[in-house]
Amino acid sequence: MPFSPRYPKALCVGCVGRATDLEGRRVALGNTSLGGGFQAVHADDGSVCEQVTDDGIVLVDGVRYRAGEARFGGAVVQPES
Repeated sequence: MPFSPRYPKALCVGCVGRATDLEGRRVALGNTSLGGGFQAVHADDGSVCEQVTDDGIVLVDGVRYRAGEARFGGAVVQPES
């Protein structure tokens, strides 16, 4: 992923593709509509992942990160601090 001054610590697309909820279920991250709104869904069945949608906490390779809506759409995953 190219460097972004807005999100200098953002994970690459490949790493985001390994994101799971706190229970270990893989999640897909995105917007609820063209107007925005962050939402996570379980990759296996498409059901809304309430935990990630509500608190933004995901695990990537066992490490905690925060996911959220990017400024111009899509999702961004960054270190918690």
